[in-house]
Amino acid sequence: MNKIYITTPLYYVNDVPHIGHAYTTIAADVLSRHYKAKGNEVFLLTGTDEHGAKIADAAKRAGKDPKDFADELVPKFIDTWKNLDVKYDEFFRTTDPKHEEVVKDFIKKLKDKGHIEKKSYEGWYCIGCEKYLSQEDLVDGKCPDHKTEPVKQFEENYFFLLSKFQERLIKAIESGELDIAPISRKNEILGKIKQGLQDVSISRENVRWGIKFPGDEKQTVYVWVDALINYYSATKIYKELDDWESHPADIHLIGKDILWFHAVIWPAMLVALDLPLPKKIFAHGFFTIGGEKMSKTIGNILDPNKLVDKFGADALRYALLREFPFGEDGDISEEKIAKRYENDLANGLGNLLNRTISMINKNGLEKDTFQIKKVVPDTLTVNGVKFSQDEYYAQHMKNFSFDDYLHDIWWLYIKTSNELIDREKPWELAKKNKNLSVLYHCYKELVQISYLLNPFMPKTAEKMSKQLKTLKPELLFPKLDK
Repeated sequence: MNKIYITTPLYYVNDVPHIGHAYTTIAADVLSRHYKAKGNEVFLLTGTDEHGAKIADAAKRAGKDPKDFADELVPKFIDTWKNLDVKYDEFFRTTDPKHEEVVKDFIKKLKDKGHIEKKSYEGWYCIGCEKYLSQEDLVDGKCPDHKTEPVKQFEENYFFLLSKFQERLIKAIESGELDIAPISRKNEILGKIKQGLQDVSISRENVRWGIKFPGDEKQTVYVWVDALINYYSATKIYKELDDWESHPADIHLIGKDILWFHAVIWPAMLVALDLPLPKKIFAHGFFTIGGEKMSKTIGNILDPNKLVDKFGADALRYALLREFPFGEDGDISEEKIAKRYENDLANGLGNLLNRTISMINKNGLEKDTFQIKKVVPDTLTVNGVKFSQDEYYAQHMKNFSFDDYLHDIWWLYIKTSNELIDREKPWELAKKNKNLSVLYHCYKELVQISYLLNPFMPKTAEKMSKQLKTLKPELLFPKLDK
């Protein structure tokens, strides 16, 4: 039995969770469920990043202590993942005292090995990004992501000597030892590394809300370093995980905006301590909402909890991962989710299940014939090539091709079966006492659909299996309130 360690990023608790947080976490949950169903032992880690200037400022605006502020927001993430039916194995908080001790030990080892030096530094710091920006990063003198002017800061900080690891990182990425996907992100990172790596500040002098830098109480550990080390410290805290030394993360699932930290700074720190690299980093694209970037100012930020209230968790999970390729940027909106709900799910899948079971009952067919004993994977022929069903869909999962996985279920099973019923007209065949094998075929296809959909739509798959056993049809996707 294989052990698979999957992580999401740690999400900042400066605000409530939004659709972007949900997107990454749902995808991680789908992967976890898929690999567990294949008999693997999976550990899915998610959690919250609770230190740094951004959190301190948000807490100050709210008139609260940073820790109290975080304590109030963390349950909102936990509740959201519950509403979305995300089954993580541990929820990690960077304010966990055990984590703080691991971070200090990790930094101390870097210092002892000569990979950290104290230097003076002057630069433009964006609090929203929690990082220094170069002049080339700025657009009209502002951070392109937060549309705010960075603050000029002069500090004496501790620097991780990142420049020492340039060739080692290039070799690891080009050889596939560190697999960065999709290929466009790999090429982007390699291009930037080959331009030359600069040493990076890993402490802050003027940020008080954070882990004290080992050996210098006037400094705190840079929030990004603190957060990245969570993947390692989790293997020291949770007994269900192997030590990182023997089992590093199999999949770091992230958004493309934080790829540099995960694909350059984090691996370099691991190399510096002779620790193994994560096996794969997958950086997905960004959402636009109705054609525009998500923005509080515009007011187009989608609340996943409200969407669950309207569409249900399974339908939302389906729509988000079906609408566009996971590695690319794409547009989503409540209208697009509603369209997927009505066309793909209610009129497609729900209609197929209901009409098949209803016609089986109406025509008094032998009910013992319609029993789920064991899913026997189909052999699929796609573009003239034969595949086993499991092999075909497992390859989609391996490639993070969630939209293709769901598209193929729709075209190869749902659409084809509905068209078969429309063409064969079993209600007319029954009047003529003709063979109703079409219903046996559709029943078998529905068994396959429930099996394949389980990682994406677990509650729906469960309801389908129950109805296919009892032959008692129930509405899967009720009409939406207008």
